[in-house]
Amino acid sequence: MNWLKKKFLTGLVILLPTVVTVYVFYRLFRSVDSLLKPLADKYPVLDIPGLGFVGVVLIILITGVFAGNLIGRTVIGWFEGLIEKIPMISRIYIAIKQISEVFFKPERTVFKEAILVEYPRPGIFVIGFVTSYYNFKDSDGNERRFVNVFLPTTPNPTSGLFLMVPEEEVTPMNCTMEDALKMVISGGAVLPMVKSIGDISTKGKRGS
Repeated sequence: MNWLKKKFLTGLVILLPTVVTVYVFYRLFRSVDSLLKPLADKYPVLDIPGLGFVGVVLIILITGVFAGNLIGRTVIGWFEGLIEKIPMISRIYIAIKQISEVFFKPERTVFKEAILVEYPRPGIFVIGFVTSYYNFKDSDGNERRFVNVFLPTTPNPTSGLFLMVPEEEVTPMNCTMEDALKMVISGGAVLPMVKSIGDISTKGKRGS
């Protein structure tokens, strides 16, 4: 029974993401098919298999084109502002939006690199994401360079802390941001494909 239970759970973990994804797209295609059915009945030439799939692709493409101009950005900004005022729904929307931006956005303007920093005390490392760099001169005239880091929480990576870490105290993870984000969301259960972090105490740090 233990063997059966273990194998059943393993199969469930493997199949569930695929089944849910297929089901969501299937329902989306069926919905678009039902919307296009009157048009297909009026124009039989459009009554072809896969019309719902073509419709979904066109909707996504048109949305991308619409969001690329000033009017589209204004409308989308107004819509997002309206959604963010709705309790509960706003948190779900923001979480899905930020995660999808990390995975699908061509230009990585939000997060530039996945890193490790010592927090909340030396010897304990957490995953952070580089957002920008900050240079300034202290009172003695010495120029210092800091890494601006977003430190996400688990399992909701949309909230977290903002840290300014000296560049020499930052350790690159040498993995993709997608893998690092998966590790944060899963609480360390999903490990990234790290090539080589090196000795995180000294060797892996910038400037060493």
